[in-house]
Amino acid sequence: MIYKNSYFKKELRQAYTENKISTNRKIAFALFLGLFSFALYFVFQTLQESVLSDVVPEIMQPSFFSTIYLYIHIVIAFIISYFILYYDYLFFAEIRKNSWYLLIQMGYNPVIMFFSKLFALMYSVILIYTVGFIVTIILTFLLKYTFILAYLPTLYLVGLADLLLITILSMTFSLYAKTVLNGRYWTFFTAILVFALKTALGQYPIISNRVYMQNFSTLFNLQLSAYWLVGSVIIITCGLICLFRSRNIAKYYNLAPDPDILPLDKEIVEIDSITGKQKLIGNKVKKGWRGRILDTVTTFLLIVFICVALAINVFVIVINASTPGQEVSIRGVIPFVFSSSTMEPEIEINDLTYFQKIDTQYQIEEGQIILFEENNLLYVERVVSKTENNLIVDIDYYPPMSQIGAMKKTISRQGVHGVYSGRNRWLGALILFANTIVGRILFLLVPAVLLFYQGQLYKYFRKDKST
Repeated sequence: MIYKNSYFKKELRQAYTENKISTNRKIAFALFLGLFSFALYFVFQTLQESVLSDVVPEIMQPSFFSTIYLYIHIVIAFIISYFILYYDYLFFAEIRKNSWYLLIQMGYNPVIMFFSKLFALMYSVILIYTVGFIVTIILTFLLKYTFILAYLPTLYLVGLADLLLITILSMTFSLYAKTVLNGRYWTFFTAILVFALKTALGQYPIISNRVYMQNFSTLFNLQLSAYWLVGSVIIITCGLICLFRSRNIAKYYNLAPDPDILPLDKEIVEIDSITGKQKLIGNKVKKGWRGRILDTVTTFLLIVFICVALAINVFVIVINASTPGQEVSIRGVIPFVFSSSTMEPEIEINDLTYFQKIDTQYQIEEGQIILFEENNLLYVERVVSKTENNLIVDIDYYPPMSQIGAMKKTISRQGVHGVYSGRNRWLGALILFANTIVGRILFLLVPAVLLFYQGQLYKYFRKDKST
């Protein structure tokens, strides 16, 4: 029983990577999360006056609310990545490796072991989250935004509750995943599940409203959202499932087949108790149809991401390289990033607009929006009238106190390159993001790494696909 009194400390050490993690490394990870969130906030500030300002204004405002709101979502993505990378250290994969079986035979109480593992993981998650939260607040102070204390405790609790829910769900799924690889898939799925739950129960309109968030009790108002009630039920239920199933599984010793100890003419055949099919033949695992589908879908999504990311980069580079008279044309359509408010509300600033490429024989009608060249510059304006060889154009939006019609002018019909056919605000924001340093890394460097090292990555994850 020489290890009995230190089991919790053992789990605490294992709550990070490879038994070597100290509090300093956890704090370093938290510092990175705070700095990354702060840097990403600055990237989003470069996307002002895009569709993001309309869809997610809560992360675009110059305030503590925006930086912290962004942090509590970023930390979920990194914690999930951390869970996936060190899955076999953090969750119940060790039960299938017989670690608990031997300890139980030595007199350890499985209930105490369960709570030790749960509390150790919760402790590490809370420590990392809290330190990163504080770092984000301190960095935001440097921007001299108005400090409002009222919504900080509420935002902190929102992010913490999501992390605890994801943690307990991941622990539960790990008891049913027979392989480490499948367990990692389920861990990723927990983040999607929590996001879907918050969306379905109307949680986002509450936590994105800074007025609501200044009242702590708003989170528990069932008339606004039942997320906290449902989340609490899930946490309690999953905790009970983990407690009883982990104790039950740990009673049995898993004997992995060793080909070195079998006669040459013998085979091990495992019959699935549910389907009755053979799962192990000749000491080699036969991958089931579910495994094949999962691998195919994962490979397909990886290929799609690489292709889309590279295509976005090529598209952005081509658009940036366009000059008057040499605009890029894709099947007769000229894409053009509009960087002015002169055509609002028809075209808003930073929209990606589409213009049908035309020749000199095309009949331009009054009221159409055109893309034309003048003095080696490209303009977008509306046709208000026309003559035989010339067009009179004007902008749609004049700022307050401006003289209406002051921008009206006459242009040559020969300088018209295209006629407006549509716009896309999301693609406009995507192009703006792709032109930032972070966007270049995401859409160019990351796909390049995946493309050249996907074989090694695949082998790394495949090595854990043993029961």
